[in-house]
Amino acid sequence: MKIRNRMIILVASLFCLGVLSACANANGLHNQMASEVTFVFQNFPENVTGEYSIPGNFNDWDNTKTMINMKNGNGTSQAVTISDANIQFTLVKTGEWLRGWNEAVTSNGFDASQNKYHNFYIDALDLSSGEIILVIDGSDETAEPRIKE
Repeated sequence: MKIRNRMIILVASLFCLGVLSACANANGLHNQMASEVTFVFQNFPENVTGEYSIPGNFNDWDNTKTMINMKNGNGTSQAVTISDANIQFTLVKTGEWLRGWNEAVTSNGFDASQNKYHNFYIDALDLSSGEIILVIDGSDETAEPRIKE
């Protein structure tokens, strides 16, 4: 009888473990909307070249990890998992905070403390699609991030 009870407990435990882990996505997020977002920066000044970071509210404004290699003002990032529909971010050389492109490109995020535009934001990002490509075109008047269709 003891062996039978232990077998039942073991089978029930394995079943529960399978059910609970099945609702998680590849990044371990349970019952939470998230998308893989790729950032495409284009038409920024040609001197925007080298290793860059994309710090934002989705990665605690971490500027220490290279996320994109820019060449002559253009680059495509690695995909980033984002679970917040309202994101803010910027583009800086890895490990720095200066935005050398700031005078040439007007971003759509305003920093009142410096009376300058230098961050980007997008509100109400639809996370249900699973994969999103955000294009930030430096030749646009405000370089507003747009979802590539």
